[in-house]
Amino acid sequence: MIVKVRGVLLRFTDYESEIEVGGDTVRDGLAALTERYPDLAEVLMDREGSVRATHLIALNGEKLTLHELDREATEDDRVDIVTAISGG
Repeated sequence: MIVKVRGVLLRFTDYESEIEVGGDTVRDGLAALTERYPDLAEVLMDREGSVRATHLIALNGEKLTLHELDREATEDDRVDIVTAISGG
């Protein structure tokens, strides 16, 4: 699958925006991504290993809940990680 990383997360992936990873599910793909980029894991995941609430994960444009990360993903699928930005 291809994981698309944007915005503030790019600095944790050496500014690679489209990263090909293996895995049978979206969760597997995210695990492979954070294994390749360990600094990203600290920002993307919480202490329990779940995706932080500030990030939206989508599979082929469809927003997934945390419970849907075990959805099957193939090499042709695209996973987007979008980070909410707040400010004042």
